[in-house]
Amino acid sequence: MTRKACQQRLSRVHRHCAGVDVGSREHWVAVDPTQCAESVRCFSAFSDDLYAMADWLAALKVDVVAMEATGVYWIPLYEVLDARGFQVHLVNARATRQVSGRKSDVLDCQWIWQLMSHGLLRGAFRPPDAICPLRMYVRQRATKVRDQSRALAHMQKALTQMNIQLDGVLSNLMGKTGQAIVRAILAGERDPQKLARLRDRRVHATEATVARSLGGNWRQEHLFALAQAMQTYDFLQTQIAACDQAIAAVLETLPRRGEVAFTPDKPLRSPHRTAAQQKTLHRALGHLFGVDLTAIPTLGLETVLVLAGEIGPDVSRFPTAEHFSSWLNVAPPTRISGGKPLPGHAPKIINRAGQALRQAAANARRSQSFIGASHRARLARMDTSKAIKATAHQLARLIYAMLTQGQAYVEKGIDAFEAQRRDKQLRALQHKARQLGLALVHVA
Repeated sequence: MTRKACQQRLSRVHRHCAGVDVGSREHWVAVDPTQCAESVRCFSAFSDDLYAMADWLAALKVDVVAMEATGVYWIPLYEVLDARGFQVHLVNARATRQVSGRKSDVLDCQWIWQLMSHGLLRGAFRPPDAICPLRMYVRQRATKVRDQSRALAHMQKALTQMNIQLDGVLSNLMGKTGQAIVRAILAGERDPQKLARLRDRRVHATEATVARSLGGNWRQEHLFALAQAMQTYDFLQTQIAACDQAIAAVLETLPRRGEVAFTPDKPLRSPHRTAAQQKTLHRALGHLFGVDLTAIPTLGLETVLVLAGEIGPDVSRFPTAEHFSSWLNVAPPTRISGGKPLPGHAPKIINRAGQALRQAAANARRSQSFIGASHRARLARMDTSKAIKATAHQLARLIYAMLTQGQAYVEKGIDAFEAQRRDKQLRALQHKARQLGLALVHVA
């Protein structure tokens, strides 16, 4: 079959569409050649040219625009086109890769237009515009928390270089005792006995042990590094607090799906937040989703906050729980050919919501709940990474069911899991006995 005959068999899904090859300094746009004489145009990345591009597409009555997700350069153009009412599809670069090997900006935008016109491209999920500020603040907060952990590592390095063995007697360097001792050292105190008296009574190590760990060399260069690391830590702490305020302000402006005052079924622990702030955040997330997602074992405030920023309360974009799990990258693999898994690794996908669910699944090992028992059973028969992914998939299906049906989570308990496991084992034994021509006899 010739190429022309093959093209004639493809139906046109989007009659008025455009393809955009996004760049850092300029964007190339292609439209249907039958609509205008100049079907390919180049626009700079300046704002006035972005508005000019929107005007040109509107004049051609284009209603669908497809563009590649190139770095962060697509964001200004996406926001301009979305605000003008275009249906913008953000597509993966792997789906628009040229087969022939020829590569140029003009060919790329024309190829994107051709694929989109025949309905061969699918847009990536992006939360509604009202959720995007919350997503940015949550991501910014996560960045500051990571930076603060680096500052803490620098403090620990400086203390180790001075032979201050606080990490051996304290579980948390930035706890009440650790902060009091480090700040006293930076204030000029060098007596181990006086520093040890700052020990909180809840510390397991004795005062004498803490004093022995503080016999360091107090070299000036290490004290200088410790002071700068502490200043960085304090500065980042103020920035994290500012992010929390911005998150709280955005949550108050979002539409509410429920006005029920949810009561947490378990202690909620969120670092860098007071008990009052945790209570306020829990109530705001409950009003946003309409259900209490923290009722699911192993899901804490931070995990639910990431889900709120990355997805939002509306999951109607995903037709089924399988689509939702696949987008989160926690679904079973589908790289199968001839009934056998394909060799090699699947493409690396970074999904913050999926990563949060994987972390919550890893914490299910000690959970005395149905999910915790399920996770421990998986760990007994499969690799740890596979068990974590399977438990994250279970959490994703629960979240999808709660958000779509608006029903609260009901804990079944470990006894229900054991009864379910026993019934499954009994059915397997009965099936095996029938294959062997035997019969099982119940012994009371």
